[in-house]
Amino acid sequence: MAEQLNGKVAVVTGSSSGLGEAVAVLFASQGAKVTLCGRNEERLRSVLEKVVKASGGHEDRFLTVQGDLNDKNVRKEIVEKTVEKFGRLDILVPSAGVIHRNQSISTASEEIYDDIMDTNLKSVFFLIQEAVPYLEKTKGTIINVSSATTHMAIPAVTVSLLSKVALDHLTKCLAVDLGAKGIRVNSVNPGFFPTRIMRYFGDDVEKINSSVIAFEEDKAVLRGRVGTVEDFAQAALFLASDAAGFITGELLKVDGGRSYGGQFALQAIEM
Repeated sequence: MAEQLNGKVAVVTGSSSGLGEAVAVLFASQGAKVTLCGRNEERLRSVLEKVVKASGGHEDRFLTVQGDLNDKNVRKEIVEKTVEKFGRLDILVPSAGVIHRNQSISTASEEIYDDIMDTNLKSVFFLIQEAVPYLEKTKGTIINVSSATTHMAIPAVTVSLLSKVALDHLTKCLAVDLGAKGIRVNSVNPGFFPTRIMRYFGDDVEKINSSVIAFEEDKAVLRGRVGTVEDFAQAALFLASDAAGFITGELLKVDGGRSYGGQFALQAIEM
């Protein structure tokens, strides 16, 4: 089978773990050159080994940039180093995001509010701004990462949902704004996937994820199956590929139908 992203250059933020890592590995296996971005240098090195292996050993196809996306200099560095090394930019996946345990109206602090909104929304907006001149040249694509729960009211994660609702609208606005430049803008809206982001709900990430998986299996619309990070990555691959060449402004839910099937997993976690 032909590699779907052969010759394409992608930036995937938040690629040191979780959903971003899965996207980076899949893109690498499909021929893409990928810039990996994350805050933890050790995990970035680990993912670098995985993408090189997935590519068949092509070390020259990859670049790592370590830093916090809330720093405008890091955002600029990501784009500039990518173009400097690979000569172009075709795909931007701003996957980095945060969640916090105490973010209801009665528990959220300004520090928590700012961290969520800055990371999940502001950094995405301005990273895209940095990337647009290069994406225009390649008629590239942007794939935001939102949430399947943006139509729900879950008070325990008020601020996170606020950031993702705004991100959904940003996706639609940018699809219109950047369409004249030939840039497609879509979003993948995941349900629950067992990743490190659950560390914000407690120290024992494995135990938390196991508990939520059991809850999901009991409530699943697609019985006997809980989503994997690879399911999410496949959706991102589709939107990045030529197969989605006439799709823009869409919010693609990848949650096994759970957002239509009753109580959502985050409501089952004691905040």
